[in-house]
Amino acid sequence: MKKGKSTYQFPINVDPNLAQQTIMNWLGANGFDLKEKDGNYYYQYYDPVIGRRLFEFYIQPGMVTINAYLGKYKKPYLLDDSFAGSVPKSAYKTALAPLFQTLSSYNAPVGADGSQPVGTDPNASYNAQPYVSGGPAGQPVPGNYEDFTNAANKSHEKLAIWGFVLSIVGLLLSFVGYTFGFLLYMLEFYFAACGIKTKNKGFAIATFVLAGVSIVILVISVFLQVLI
Repeated sequence: MKKGKSTYQFPINVDPNLAQQTIMNWLGANGFDLKEKDGNYYYQYYDPVIGRRLFEFYIQPGMVTINAYLGKYKKPYLLDDSFAGSVPKSAYKTALAPLFQTLSSYNAPVGADGSQPVGTDPNASYNAQPYVSGGPAGQPVPGNYEDFTNAANKSHEKLAIWGFVLSIVGLLLSFVGYTFGFLLYMLEFYFAACGIKTKNKGFAIATFVLAGVSIVILVISVFLQVLI
């Protein structure tokens, strides 16, 4: 993976407090915690299987700047389109999409491009949406915590299903002498970890079990081949 921080800028013409509240709602809904390193503050989501997602934001009059990356604060990795680390990068960008779409709505008219990455990820852009009505005097309202939570849960629910399907395929293949490679087994565990706190928890648990059985069969198969 390429080192660096993917930077996104969003022009806004609303109260900066609105943008800040939206970002804080998204961070809370997605399980990010405030961290400090050498006097610098950032937000981090960590899972032993999924890994680290890091996030920084800066709000100035008329502009929101976001740095999003994987790895560690001092060893950041871009959310680019390279193959290396494509699964965690894609999952993180999927999680970011609802936030970016909401921030885009705080500036541009319908049909304009409200988000343009700065030099790091030229293929990532998000179309702006019209202002959300309902605030005082028709002003936008901040992105809702529950909406961000629901978006994150739906994404994880889908991953839990995909992990379950992969685990079944892997188990069936193991019975006829074929096994997944290490990376695919890690992918199964990754999908299961994403879905373990959703309503598809049963699928996630089943994925862990089936993937474990497949690995046991693989180990026994290798052991028998060594003996023979």
